[in-house]
Amino acid sequence: MAPTKEEELKLRDFTGESSKLGSVECFLKAVLDIPFAFKRIDAMLYRANFENEITYLRKCFQTIEAACDDLKGSRLFLRILEAVLRAGNRMNINTNWSEPKASKLDTLLKLADVKGADGKTTLLHSAVQEIARSEDEKSDEIAENHIQFRKHGLKVVSGLSSELGSVKKAATMDFDVLHGYVSKLETGVGKITSVILLQNQCRKGERFFAVMRGFLKEAEQGIRQVRGDERKAMERVNEITGYFHGNAAKEEAHPLRIFMVARDFVAILDRVCREVSQQDRAFVGSARSFRASATTPSPLLSMHGQHGGDGNSDEATLLGVLDAHF
Repeated sequence: MAPTKEEELKLRDFTGESSKLGSVECFLKAVLDIPFAFKRIDAMLYRANFENEITYLRKCFQTIEAACDDLKGSRLFLRILEAVLRAGNRMNINTNWSEPKASKLDTLLKLADVKGADGKTTLLHSAVQEIARSEDEKSDEIAENHIQFRKHGLKVVSGLSSELGSVKKAATMDFDVLHGYVSKLETGVGKITSVILLQNQCRKGERFFAVMRGFLKEAEQGIRQVRGDERKAMERVNEITGYFHGNAAKEEAHPLRIFMVARDFVAILDRVCREVSQQDRAFVGSARSFRASATTPSPLLSMHGQHGGDGNSDEATLLGVLDAHF
């Protein structure tokens, strides 16, 4: 609420009795007697908020790095994607699309929502059932009936939501906004430097300038650290995006979009798990339309980071072939 230049000049030039001024004007007139008062106040505000802002930014970049680790290191996430692709392959065993190249992650997630002939069951339902059965077979627990038997496997699958907790947090962030915050802090350091240079024009305030010189060193170090965190986080994001999207990663306009896709997929997965848990044994029969014979080959998901795929898969063909079978 600093006064404008015109208001400042009027207050400075006022020579009448102070009793004729309001309380606000009296206060501002006293403040204006302090050399460079508002520039110094801005510097003090910057210093007061600096630590909290640095801590916030560093936590954000650490969360992004953790999201990269969780996404790449989650075996369950890869298993579900592989199961979705296998279900799609089984539907296309009579086509030429038998060895698909690595596809963008969001394309595979679109497949997960493709509905079957009943208009309700999706490829993701089939994938969830497949993994749940696999986990149930490995379980040592003895179930009284099939529905109870299936609960262990569904619990394992639904655990992906908590396993990718950092991914969901990173999906709410905007890397450009974070970058802007860091740049704003850098600009503030420049203002601190310019305020310190005003000491030669001030007869008082030695303690203020001494404190600001000490703070300036801390601020410069903090900016270097957060810039390093930002650079490291961006490298990890590029790595994980290339891992799932291959060459298509260069086309991404939103650096953190991969986390948004994964978050949306987890939300769909949670819904499917709830639906499967609520269905009775009749669901097992409805899922048979997705199954293939034991002799049918099931190509696994080929990730760029694992098998060096070239990322040139035709996504439109991939979706069109699947649609033709429904």
